[in-house]
Amino acid sequence: MGQLFRLLPLLLLFAAPPEAPAAGSPVVIVERPGVVHNFTVDAASVRTMFRDALLEYTKQTSVKSAWTKGIGITPRDVVGIKISASGGPVMSSRKSLVAAIAESLAEAGVPAYQIVVWDKLEDDLREAEYFPRPEGAPYHVRSVIPETGFDEHVFYVNEVLGRLIWGDLAFQGIKPGRGQGQRAQKRGEKQSVAQMYGQGVSAGSLENQVSNKSYYARLLTQICTKIINVPVCTDNSGVGFNGSLASLAFGMVDNTRRFEGEGGNWGDPAIAEILDRPFVRSKVVLHVMDALIAQYAGGPDFSPEYTYPLGAIYLSRDPVAIDSLLASRVDRWRIGAHIPSFQPMIHYIETAVEYGLGTADPKNLLLIPLP
Repeated sequence: MGQLFRLLPLLLLFAAPPEAPAAGSPVVIVERPGVVHNFTVDAASVRTMFRDALLEYTKQTSVKSAWTKGIGITPRDVVGIKISASGGPVMSSRKSLVAAIAESLAEAGVPAYQIVVWDKLEDDLREAEYFPRPEGAPYHVRSVIPETGFDEHVFYVNEVLGRLIWGDLAFQGIKPGRGQGQRAQKRGEKQSVAQMYGQGVSAGSLENQVSNKSYYARLLTQICTKIINVPVCTDNSGVGFNGSLASLAFGMVDNTRRFEGEGGNWGDPAIAEILDRPFVRSKVVLHVMDALIAQYAGGPDFSPEYTYPLGAIYLSRDPVAIDSLLASRVDRWRIGAHIPSFQPMIHYIETAVEYGLGTADPKNLLLIPLP
């Protein structure tokens, strides 16, 4: 990785802009349920599905030109593959899809040491069986917490204060027992006490520190020049749908527990506001939704009784389009199983439209299904 960091200034200088996208919001959908077998997927079939989707989306004839001409990734880029690792070995971004993406990037000339698979929490990565990789592997695996950390100079401010825990940049204290602090990142307490503490960055004792700031991950602000987002199609009790928008926004900043659940307005408008930054917009070049096995309740942890072997990949630059399409589909399964609709929780998708992050209007979507 030392070589990577030495190259960063040069990489940023020569990063090439992508070609202009097609009119509207194209979304390529490849749905082949036969690739799913007893909560596993056929790796060779997934590889073919991804390549078919990438070539169709970019209208290119080779994987190399798809990345370079169609998406705007060059061999000089440091490419971060942002995964969702909170669902364990089964319901995290599937290794076969991640491997297919990394392999195709290598074909486009991106060196293996410049391909970084990452998510927020090291514990999640390990539980999803994304372990550190040896030199020469097709990609590296990095966590934000505790490995690469947050950028103290780049943050999002919201009047809702959150209680800080170990892993948050501004937290002052020692690391708790193994995994406790990281798992609390997912289920921790939420507070709305801005009136009590005003605009202070943090306040209270070590047991009750709070902050109105969420710092961005260094992997986003300093290390990677391009990001490919690979979420998983699942629900989330804190934000309704844990899709392209929510998993990316909450995976790239700290102190996010304050935005989850009813007290945090189910991530609205925080999710859209976190993503509405020029460096996020310019670096996140593609969303590849892993809907191979979809889950409609009990997520983001794996709950097998609520899964559906969809066998699908959704690919687009537009995260709103992907989320609007799949959230509606997943919600129908919930209602069919007599589980309350999560529609009241996903207003953040509409807010993302207002912020210009994408479109949810079916009239403005160009759906491209592949056989």
